[in-house]
Amino acid sequence: MTERKIGKEIVNHFQSGVSYIIPLVTASGLLTSIAVIFGGTDVWDHTDTFWGVVRMIGQSGLGFIVPMISAYIAYSVADRPGLAPGFITGLVASSMGTGFLGGMITGLATGYFVQWLKKIPVHQSIQSLKSIIIIPFIATAVVGVAMWYVVGPPITALTVALTTWLNGMTGANAVLLSALLGAMMAVDMGGPINKIAYAFGTAAFTSGSYIASTAMLIGIGLPNFGMWLATMLNKDLYSDAERDNGKTALVMGLVGITEGTIPFAVADPARVIPSIVVGTAVGAGLNGFFGSTHPTMLSTFMAIPFTSNIIGYVISVLVGGVVIAVMVNFLKSRDKKAK
Repeated sequence: MTERKIGKEIVNHFQSGVSYIIPLVTASGLLTSIAVIFGGTDVWDHTDTFWGVVRMIGQSGLGFIVPMISAYIAYSVADRPGLAPGFITGLVASSMGTGFLGGMITGLATGYFVQWLKKIPVHQSIQSLKSIIIIPFIATAVVGVAMWYVVGPPITALTVALTTWLNGMTGANAVLLSALLGAMMAVDMGGPINKIAYAFGTAAFTSGSYIASTAMLIGIGLPNFGMWLATMLNKDLYSDAERDNGKTALVMGLVGITEGTIPFAVADPARVIPSIVVGTAVGAGLNGFFGSTHPTMLSTFMAIPFTSNIIGYVISVLVGGVVIAVMVNFLKSRDKKAK
């Protein structure tokens, strides 16, 4: 099998996984968004109110994005025997803070490992146990342990290194720092790099450094807005499910939930991820140029009324969204012509 065919096969498995998680993202994301819209930002900290409970239900669902991506990618590769091991190893990836990229890795690793195990002949007396006990046990143990010991340490080292590097840039040019934080927020959408940028921005906010916190917060909803705009500008490049998810992503982005972009990124990482990284970096960097800040922990759109330069802030968000949409559609259209 050629490298191109292997790559196409992997992309197909990713897309299959996305088709299963879109209902999860839609249901959970809309519940969480509605709770924040009607219950205010206090719903994040309480479950003693109705909207707090609605938020909790929705957020619980969002917490299963990584294991479900892993499970259904493994299912796409190896059918039913890959489903349970994919889910469990996805939970391991999620607990390690690897984000959806870790789920993609465990899904593929589990799926192909299970596929290999299925080809190993066993005695007829234990054939019936092979799919329901032997394969799930071995695949879960091997991939789970490999994930913990092989992937975990590098992620920890990366986290420490990036945090140290960002701390050294605190006094750097506002545009450069803002663009960097915006790119980090977009690159893995809730994964370890995103969490490093979020932690850094939050720490800056508590010390009164609103340049860094504003840049971090502007990057939360910008990828969602950009991908929604992309589906509106060229509908032919997206399936009906993706166009529907674009609308959900917009609503999620309005209230500060970036996971709505994940289905797009998993289905087409080579085009979506660079586009949202570049666009978010441009938007956050441009806002740094305008010098617009706000003394709140509200994300992208909710922060607009509180910014020191509303016009500059809005222009930055719009430009960032347009860059994302134009870039991703350009890359997708080139690929479509090549086919």
